[in-house]
This record gives sequence, structure tokens and C-alpha cells, in this order.
Amino acid sequence: MSGWNLREGNLTQLGVSDDEYWSLFNYVFSDACKKTNTYKFGLIKSICDQIYDVHDSGTILFLSYEKIFSKFAENYWNLVNKYKLKQMSYNGKSEYSKIEVIIKSAVENYEIPENVGFQSLSSSNRNYITKNVTMECKKYVVGALYNDFEGKLYAFSLKGNGIFLSADSYRFISKYKMEIEKLNYYSWARFLEKVNDDDALIRLLEKLDMATPQRKDLSMYRDILFNEFQESNCFYCGKKLDKTMHVDHFIPWTFVKNDNLWNFVLACPKCNLKKSGNLVSHDYIVKIENRNSVVVDSRSFSPIVQVEFDGYYDGLLDRMWNYAKMSGIRERNCV
Repeated sequence: MSGWNLREGNLTQLGVSDDEYWSLFNYVFSDACKKTNTYKFGLIKSICDQIYDVHDSGTILFLSYEKIFSKFAENYWNLVNKYKLKQMSYNGKSEYSKIEVIIKSAVENYEIPENVGFQSLSSSNRNYITKNVTMECKKYVVGALYNDFEGKLYAFSLKGNGIFLSADSYRFISKYKMEIEKLNYYSWARFLEKVNDDDALIRLLEKLDMATPQRKDLSMYRDILFNEFQESNCFYCGKKLDKTMHVDHFIPWTFVKNDNLWNFVLACPKCNLKKSGNLVSHDYIVKIENRNSVVVDSRSFSPIVQVEFDGYYDGLLDRMWNYAKMSGIRERNCV
């Protein structure tokens, strides 16, 4: 049976080595792996973007379709609607993939202006697009990518709610997240160069990297940190905070590419701007993990806090800090 037509698949091997995973990823990125559109690149990006949102119950590592394909839909919305990048080679019938058709139809039917970011859409429009993108991807790419990785990356059932990573694949993607992303962007860009006009290809790698833009409005997190967590001093220097306080990604956005409450702290502008996209001393890990432990152990926080902490576990930030440093993100004293 063709991979795209699979309805479910189990993990075929445990104890997969790093070398074998690199071999599998290199195959998927190569021309030997069949691709009529960019869905496989999009799914790999979504898994990488969400790898630290995996739910670890102690026995399984679960990543929901909802998380995967909400990110997938946002990425494609920006690539298709904002950057006008075609995602499929002409197949004799159409030059547009089904996901492009979904997005273009939404733009036309709901009279959405060009260059509107995905998060600026109404919740009903976002839900409509995400729902239809999810249906398309579950049908055509989840089984196909599973098959390309010989069942060694994840298990899945289309009747279920998500994919199940092995401990080995989770560790590998977490460890080499930035390296996988760079290879994925390069292979994705090579595909796009074949199906797009020159004008659309200007600053192509930057467009792929910015398909998931950094959130500009973090006010919800600022309010939770200041009011519920009662963080009234700069996390780094201890200075009393005022209205100019910043919400900072403790592990930098350039590595995480996601917004998680458990990775946010409040900082004064001086410390935040000095830290920028760098790591701070490992000594701060104890401080943020102690704060997060209080949140996890308490039942007095709002439901949104509990949802934001779903999947968080003690030691996660320590692991992320080490993997980020291994990936070339530098350590800097911001005090």
C-alpha cells in the first residue's frame, strides 16, 4: 500500500541510532523521495516547531494533530497568501495544491485583505482554515511521511488524535532541531525554486523561516506573569518592574519558535535587550524551574495557566538550554 493511503502505523523499531535517523532524514530531503508538493517539508517543520509541546505521560510521547496542523495552517497561510509561493508542481490538472486552494478560497469568500497575518484573522476564519488543512494533511501526508521514515519516527492512527513519537525520535529531534530545520528549509527552497517565478523567490529562505512569525502581542502572558505569578521584579537583575517591562523567551525564540508560558519571564528593558537572542547563565535554570514547579503543584491558578503548562515537566528547560547551546546559541551575561 502507498504511504499516503495508510490509515495507521506502529513504530517498527526502537533503539534507532542518531546515524540511522540522519540517514532517514537525508533520504526524505533528497530527490529520491517522491514529492509532488511541499506537504512533507511542512509536516517536518510543524513537528520541529512543536517538539517541546509534546505531552510526556512517562510512557508515551504524544503530539496532537490539533497542535501540528494549527501550526501547519499558519505556516502555509503566510507562504501562500503573504508571500505568493506556489507549493506544488503542475500535475496536468492544476498548479495549486489542495491546501493552496483552501487558503485562496478563504481569502476570496471572506474578503480577507492580502498581507493579513494568520493570528489577525477572526477565530472562526482560523478554525475553518485549520479544520480543512487538517483533513487534507491527515489524508495525504501523515501516512506518507511515516512510510518514508520506515515507521521509525512516529506511530499514528487517523482515527486517533495525534502521533506518538518514540523516545529515540523525540530525543533526536530535540537535540538536532536547528540542524533539521536548516536542512528542511534548504530542501523546501530547492523545490520552490522549480515551481515559482523569480519575483516570488526573492529572500526565499527568510520567507520560509518567517512563515511562523514571532508574536508581537504578548500582553496576555505579561498579565499572567505579573498578576497571577506575582512577578514584580526583573527575572535577571531583580530591579522593580514598571510599565516598560518586557516579556522574554527564557530559551530564545530563535531556537524554540513557539510561545509557552513556562518559558516566559518578565524582564526590565535593559536586561531583555542585552540578552536579545542569547542564552543566560545556566544558573538561572534553577530559578525558572522552581517557579514552574510551584505552578505545576498548585491548583489555584486559572484554567488557561493549566492548559499552557500541559506537557511541561521538570528538567525540560535544562534539556532545552543544553540543546540550544549545542546548536550554536551563545551564552551572554545580561546583568
